Amino acid sequence: MSIPDSTPTGRRVGRAMAWGVAIGVGAVVLRELVRPREQPARLIDWERVEEIALARCGEPRDLPAEPTTAETYQQIAAHLEPLLAEALGPGTAASGSRVYPGLAAVGRRQWVRFNIRIFRQMFEPLEGLQQLIPGSLMLSLGQKGLTRYLGLMLGLLARRVLGQYDPALLGREPVETTSLILVEPNVQAWAQKDKLPIDELRRWLAMHEMTHAWEFKAHPWLQAYLEGLLKEVLVGRLADGRRPTRLELIRTLTVGVGQQWKAIAKLQAVMSLLEGYSNLVMNEVGRRELPHFALLEGAYRRRQEQRTPLERAFLRLTGLEMKMRQYVIGERFCREVRDAGGKELLARVWEGPEWLPTMAEIQRPPLYIERARLR
Repeated sequence: MSIPDSTPTGRRVGRAMAWGVAIGVGAVVLRELVRPREQPARLIDWERVEEIALARCGEPRDLPAEPTTAETYQQIAAHLEPLLAEALGPGTAASGSRVYPGLAAVGRRQWVRFNIRIFRQMFEPLEGLQQLIPGSLMLSLGQKGLTRYLGLMLGLLARRVLGQYDPALLGREPVETTSLILVEPNVQAWAQKDKLPIDELRRWLAMHEMTHAWEFKAHPWLQAYLEGLLKEVLVGRLADGRRPTRLELIRTLTVGVGQQWKAIAKLQAVMSLLEGYSNLVMNEVGRRELPHFALLEGAYRRRQEQRTPLERAFLRLTGLEMKMRQYVIGERFCREVRDAGGKELLARVWEGPEWLPTMAEIQRPPLYIERARLR
């Protein structure tokens, strides 16, 4: 074997040899990564996701539901329905349809399982693509990272999430008998920490989630619109019915959204609207109906600001920081549109997909106000 000398020509030859070796090694590694295996790799190991999340949710065992708590939540929902109906209006739901589903309390472990079932159903279109190619080491490596990511994310969120509404997207049925929940241990922990009146806190949080239910139930087109965006983000062009190449599948299953950035931007915009609108309603109704509203609102803002460094880092790394911003920028958008043209102008966002705000309009409400007024 010859060794290149130290002259400029020799160094260039040495670099060329090194590059050649690196390219050769890279080709072997890539070939090994994508080489078909006997067993197809699952995109996500859901049993492992649940194991990781439950170990980190801060609840060592399943806690039995208390009958008195269930009765309390039923009373809260019954009390809030007429108040929200007055604030929101009937929307466009079919006459006689139930806009507000039952409200229920769940534990952290129940919340983890609730969301794993939601995730599994939402990922079905993407996981179905795996049947077209055998497993590979690349998919196996990607599975481990994605599995751990989801487990850690759900475990952390289970300690902080206060409530949730499941709109049953992608043609699913709700994963529970009720699709509207509050995470009771987190609600109680917050009430105890900041000395908040628990009954008023429950009602305040329920207003937010019940408004989400109205957004979907009273405007059926919204669900179909979101389903279209989700499919585009999850599988993109691979959902067109043709048989994709192995490279296209690998890029979809490992790289991610690829060309779906426009769909992601639209999804972020509509989620900002939904969260902001629910926040606006819960605050407007709460201000009128809850004697200690100022105390609750102050505690909420402190809660948003007093995250630990670990939580802040995790939110940034996982992209959940954007989810947190949706509440703030979405509520600001809704408030500015409402203040500029009343409830009638703000109600225009529910008239169809073409009247949903873009992300640019969410960030700069005067753009939407001008567009809506030119109608």
